[in-house]
Amino acid sequence: ARADLAQRKSIVLLKNNENILPLKRGTRMYIEDIDPAVASKYGYVSTTSLDDADVAIVRVAARADAGYLGQNTGAPLDLRLPQAQVAKIQALMGKKPTVVVMFLERPLVIPEIAKESAALLATFGVSDEALFDVLMGRFNPTGKLPFEMPSSMEAVKAQKEDLPYDSKDPLFKYGAGLSYPKK
Repeated sequence: ARADLAQRKSIVLLKNNENILPLKRGTRMYIEDIDPAVASKYGYVSTTSLDDADVAIVRVAARADAGYLGQNTGAPLDLRLPQAQVAKIQALMGKKPTVVVMFLERPLVIPEIAKESAALLATFGVSDEALFDVLMGRFNPTGKLPFEMPSSMEAVKAQKEDLPYDSKDPLFKYGAGLSYPKK
């Protein structure tokens, strides 16, 4: 019970345009990387047709090939998602209001996704049940971002290695996090 509560408390609501969240019961959802059986417990799910959905919900993970902060790969640090992945998410956002659920192992540079999404949540390894409890308003999000989300790779490169929270115009500041309005 404590682990389930901790998962729900860790979810960070970073953006909620026009209070799209919490979703209303019966919302037709197009989902990606979420268990349809779990989602169906919370409302109708249209997993095959985006056209039939009211909203798209997509879970996105950081690149596995970049290593943690670029370590052990020999590649330079890059906190951006692959362009193909961003383009796929942007295509969804262009067709339907899209709730983007970012699984964060590290900060990411995601200005396009932050700008175009209807809602943006940060998670750190939560079950689909915990996620849907927040999406549907059974649990009001209380999580706070444990690091800054930089606005660009240029801002990352300009940061000082030994000074936290010094990126120029961060996309989301350390400690960012919204809750649903009280009813």
